[in-house]
Amino acid sequence: MSRISAQRHKHHTGIFSTACLMLVLLLAGGCAAQKKYTPPGAHQAEVSTASRTVPTKAAPIIRTARSLIGAPYKWGGTSPSTGFDCSGFVYFVFRQHGIRIPRLSWQQFGWGQTVKYTDIRPGDLIFYQVDKGKKGLHVGIVTDRRTFVHSPSSGKRVMESPLLNSYWHKRFLGARRVL
Repeated sequence: MSRISAQRHKHHTGIFSTACLMLVLLLAGGCAAQKKYTPPGAHQAEVSTASRTVPTKAAPIIRTARSLIGAPYKWGGTSPSTGFDCSGFVYFVFRQHGIRIPRLSWQQFGWGQTVKYTDIRPGDLIFYQVDKGKKGLHVGIVTDRRTFVHSPSSGKRVMESPLLNSYWHKRFLGARRVL
């Protein structure tokens, strides 16, 4: 190889190496800047950390709630034999442990202490606005798995759903601590 072509080769190799390095840095910066969707006031990492510790009083509540998974939905229902609506489910579960809370979701929303989204923990009640008006208020019981147990709607059964499911996450209205 001649001296001139060796210099050209060295020059092109240097430019190629610099371009590759710039591309890697650009891509790494772009990846680091990407974020997952988080509604205002909600921080996924904080919720996942807070929801892992189970307060002593919450463990039996959560066990009872999970034991009812599969029970049918029934508007106005408060019993596993006939079915539950969302607030009837919560009412029934807490009553099994001697804790009296109001029967209707909008009344439950005013019960206990307000809890910020980032401070939600197992046993808390979590509320969602699924429609306008009092009938659009949905409630469930937060678990230790970053989920909540609830009786969703007509034709469905009591189930456990992720707190960060996009449908529920964007409809979050508030949380209450009754334990």
